[in-house]
Amino acid sequence: MVYTRVPRTRGPATVTLRDGTEFRLESPDVWDALPDTRRVFSGFNAPGQLILRNPDGSERLLFDCRGRAEPCVPLDAAVSLDGERVLFSVYYGERLGNGWWDGVTLPNRVLSGATQARLHVVNLETGIVTPLAHRPGVFDVSPTWLPDGRIMFASSRQRFREPWMHWISPNNRPHTQLYIADADGRNAVNVTPHEVSTAMHPYLLASGRVAYGSHWLSHNLAYSSTNGGINWPGTLDNFWVVMDMDARGGDMTALLGAHRTSIQASTGRTKTMKALHFLGQRLNGDICVANYYRGNNLGLGDVFCWPPEPVGVEGALPSFLPRGIYNVADWSKSNDEPSFTENGEFLGKIGYPEGMDGDQLLLTVGRGYCTQVSGTVQSFQRAVVEQPEKRACDVGLYHTTVLPSRNMQDLVKVVDHPDWHEFGARVVRARSVENPVPMTTHDSSCQIASSDALTGETKPRRPYDFNNNYVTAANNGGEIDGLPADELTAIRFWKVFPNRSDKAEFKNSIGNRLALLGDVPLLADGSFKAQLPCDVPFLMAGVDAKGRVIKRDQVPQSLRPGEKRVCTGCHQHSSPGRAYNVSLAFAAEPVRLLDARQVPGYENNIKPMFERRCLSCHVDDVPLMDYDKLVWDFFQESVPPERRVQVSETTDPRRRYGLHRPYTSKYVNNMFARESLLYWKAANQRTDGRTDATFADDIDFGPNHPVGITTPELRSLAEWLDSGAPR
Repeated sequence: MVYTRVPRTRGPATVTLRDGTEFRLESPDVWDALPDTRRVFSGFNAPGQLILRNPDGSERLLFDCRGRAEPCVPLDAAVSLDGERVLFSVYYGERLGNGWWDGVTLPNRVLSGATQARLHVVNLETGIVTPLAHRPGVFDVSPTWLPDGRIMFASSRQRFREPWMHWISPNNRPHTQLYIADADGRNAVNVTPHEVSTAMHPYLLASGRVAYGSHWLSHNLAYSSTNGGINWPGTLDNFWVVMDMDARGGDMTALLGAHRTSIQASTGRTKTMKALHFLGQRLNGDICVANYYRGNNLGLGDVFCWPPEPVGVEGALPSFLPRGIYNVADWSKSNDEPSFTENGEFLGKIGYPEGMDGDQLLLTVGRGYCTQVSGTVQSFQRAVVEQPEKRACDVGLYHTTVLPSRNMQDLVKVVDHPDWHEFGARVVRARSVENPVPMTTHDSSCQIASSDALTGETKPRRPYDFNNNYVTAANNGGEIDGLPADELTAIRFWKVFPNRSDKAEFKNSIGNRLALLGDVPLLADGSFKAQLPCDVPFLMAGVDAKGRVIKRDQVPQSLRPGEKRVCTGCHQHSSPGRAYNVSLAFAAEPVRLLDARQVPGYENNIKPMFERRCLSCHVDDVPLMDYDKLVWDFFQESVPPERRVQVSETTDPRRRYGLHRPYTSKYVNNMFARESLLYWKAANQRTDGRTDATFADDIDFGPNHPVGITTPELRSLAEWLDSGAPR
């Protein structure tokens, strides 16, 4: 096998506390760090080595960062399909810095000031290391081999920033998308322009498809909990899901985590999904992924495995969990807290699954406390002072003997030297993978089709519950609860613009600018076919006969040149739907949507309409002339007190009137114009399928509100709201 190792920080060591006194550290390894979704390119222990370990236990150094002028760590080893070469990335930094905690400089040495990362390949027979084609200052990381001999990797070559969302501070680091290149790194092409946050760590499955980690922040996806606030996002670096695609980068589907669900361990403990990252596969075909709480836990936590579903199927309703998913080790946990204890000893956490002989798993195991969640220098040392060998966290390589593992004692040590942290192992072996032929168009155009868009699985997991709909609004797809399916008449496509600037030069509720590509009417059987621009990110939504969104996706997609992507329903992910070849769309000509136009904006389109139609009556009661007060008033501060919707019994006025997503104000629902009070008043009717009497505690339409708005103006208002209410 090949693996990475970095120095483990051994004690004793003396540090100077904030008050100037000296303090003796017996177990400084509690502050050691490994890569994860927070420490992506630096901040982890260094310098590192890439090691080849033979079955007899002998080892050979493949790449050594010790003593180099530019500090580095070799990571992300990927073994070629013939088992003769290893592809890996070397992460570089400006210097070796010291760890820091609670104002104290620590003895732990970490890679600081990330500068670049470059791919290399090593021939295992000759030991010759060859750097791949590279652009200075770019981060090329986490490679995998493809069935045709090319490679896929994550790269920061295309500069962009994650979606600009409310109360989300951007990560001050490069973001990566996935590229396919020749085996020498040349002719690299971006195959995931739709990944508007980050995509990393692709892994070639036995099926010939590629699974990878995808970071989801757009729309409402980061607001699945409140964190005790109003419209406050969850822990951002935990919003990673597992996606997969074919080996050309097309036919993107979700595998795990897209519905913010959880599983039950055999002990009954609930395992919530956090940062799903670092993939592997058992020899029986089960896909495995690490699940951990970012930043404080060395990228270690739980490991989930599951038998692959058919392509495009995530799992069973209502949670869309793959059938047969299981937790690999019930004694490990992914929470942001110390590991379980047994007889006073901290057991540890696991990660980096890799299939091996006997259908077992090779795991990276952190034995000990293995978290840095909270505390002082002194409290951390008190917590681990009685641990065996003064071990706070020692990371090594072990393999299972039974799955799931019931006890840490059923693991077998492979390598775990007290002076090193060993992790990220890959077994060196030849393996065969399928090379399926993807569906293509005859003219290299890009098409997307559905055999039956009227049948779908977009119904919210929980019934409508006013001001508690943030949980269901954070799913990748959704619909207005309670509307009949036959109201769907067309599919809308928006072009998504990745954020290129370090400053938010626009504002909407989606996080990226949109332009309208157009609507595709459904055929008589509910099917459709559209031609879209290739390699251009897009969003989809279902609209009614008046052009108003009633179903929507919140995850951008894109199509590779020549790709023909076929869905068998509308967000149909628990089972295969209608066969495409029996639908009307199969023989139909695609509707061409190749040119995009601007969506309506508040300043240029909506505000002038309010001036024409509304100001004769509404002078001070509704802030129609102020974008932020109209659209971004979570606490109803711009609503007259007698008209505020009370949502809590607390005496705190902000919490008493605080609105959660999908509401961004009393007037605006950021998913649907048809659920927005502003649209109701313009249309002079409630349009969400409910009446004021249906629920006593939600927003009411109120008295009759005749207006002189025209049909085109009303459609423009709906389109503006459905497009994220851009400023």
